Amino acid sequence: MSDEKLIKTIQSTFSLYGLVLSRKLSFALAKELLNIEENEQENWLTQIIEHVLTQNLTDPNVTIATLKLAIQEYIRPNTLKDTETVLNVIDVFDVPKIKYDLSKKKFILENILPDLYAEAQYKSTIFKDRFELLWYRTLRHELFIPPKLGEKKENWIELTSIEYLLSETKKGNVYVMGLLTELTEGQYYLEDTGGFIKLDLKKANFQDGLIMESSIVIVNGNFQEGVLHVENIGLPPAESSNNARVDFGNSNTFGGSHNLSLKFSEKLKIFEESNKDGMIVFVSEIWLDDVTVLRKFKTMIEGYSECPPIAFVLCGHFLSFSTNISSKHKLKKGLKNLADIIIQYPDIKQTSKFIFVPAPDDIGSPKILPRSPLPKHLTEDFRKNIPGAIFTTNPCRIQYCTKEIVVLREDILTKMCRNALHFPSQGNIYDHYAKSIICQSHLSPLSLSIIPIYWKYNHSLQIYPTPDLIVAADRFAEYETNYSNCHVINPGLFPKNDYSFKVYVPALNLIEHCAIPKDKDDV
Repeated sequence: MSDEKLIKTIQSTFSLYGLVLSRKLSFALAKELLNIEENEQENWLTQIIEHVLTQNLTDPNVTIATLKLAIQEYIRPNTLKDTETVLNVIDVFDVPKIKYDLSKKKFILENILPDLYAEAQYKSTIFKDRFELLWYRTLRHELFIPPKLGEKKENWIELTSIEYLLSETKKGNVYVMGLLTELTEGQYYLEDTGGFIKLDLKKANFQDGLIMESSIVIVNGNFQEGVLHVENIGLPPAESSNNARVDFGNSNTFGGSHNLSLKFSEKLKIFEESNKDGMIVFVSEIWLDDVTVLRKFKTMIEGYSECPPIAFVLCGHFLSFSTNISSKHKLKKGLKNLADIIIQYPDIKQTSKFIFVPAPDDIGSPKILPRSPLPKHLTEDFRKNIPGAIFTTNPCRIQYCTKEIVVLREDILTKMCRNALHFPSQGNIYDHYAKSIICQSHLSPLSLSIIPIYWKYNHSLQIYPTPDLIVAADRFAEYETNYSNCHVINPGLFPKNDYSFKVYVPALNLIEHCAIPKDKDDV
């Protein structure tokens, strides 16, 4: 079909649908359609017009933006839209809050106004919000859904509220969900939004997971004379990521600038699967003042020079000593030395991102989560020299195509083990840890006296819906486990663990453990 004939066909077809397309835009569309086989052109044209009609036009005149969107959707289906960015590093201060709306009977998103030093009322809502999220999440689990009228359902568990227990003087075997708390020394209680009851844990059977004060648990036992004699105590059941997303549709629950979730983007999925060699490298404790650490890091990126990773995620601490008067100078010098190494590998410098996640003792912020990025005046030179440098919060969130990644740099497993009421006698401790944080839907299910949290930003540590990967960079030995289709890993301390690190391959959903080989300079 000639160009002129095709242009007339385009204009007349648009007219049949009540649309007006200028000759200039008709000519542009004709150029696109000429790349399609002639017998397919009419079908493509119809699809493009149908997509234009779905855009709720206020005017019959088709604009260039409207036509461009339709062309991207149908003629170049693998071309990413402006809103479909491949890699996003998300500041957790930009994460929406997820709460249950009683009137709508579903979870909704709520935007929070920035305020680090919020009023005291927000402190009291921290554990209330955690409890309500888990309460309503648990009530829609198959095991806790009541039978319908006339239906017989075996193995159904009915959760009893504490308010009902206290008001009805109910006795016998009950299942109760609540916050485990030590209101008086040596005596534990279970608390929900309606009250609290005393627990007798002498004969309690602790199920898998790490259960501590401030954990939200499900307790089964006999309630008599105001005391619940516990037989079994465990964590609420986890909910799959797909089930958790039902309430939100295509809304963005993960955070960042996008209004729509990228989790189910077909184009990003195609892009992700086409990059089977793409990888993200996670390193913890990258001491920039240590010559050996920098030498080993140089060896690492030299090994990747021919196939640059998507990103290097570098977790603190960034100095080998506690913060003192020389820390600013040492950090700035260390970043310069690191930049000098990266510049030697142009492909990595231009292609890879370098994402810096600060540790609790790094310079610039108090030991309160979420922690702000390293100070800008110390990182300014590095950002000028390395275009892919990103200094972010702790924790932070990373979205790569359809994969959602959460990174936390905190000695969390050690603190959870130290404060557990019962230490598991079987299984790997990191399996229990993974179950604990995913069942609690929170990165730090501990009391505020152990790990302080900004009162208004408790939601930024929630992990609901469950992401694809949680990186818990800890002083604990390196590990990798999986729970509820979520990888949970710890890279281990780079200088103290044979210079080991973890590599994530998003296209294959694969975790690899790597280490730098020893050389003659190693002691």
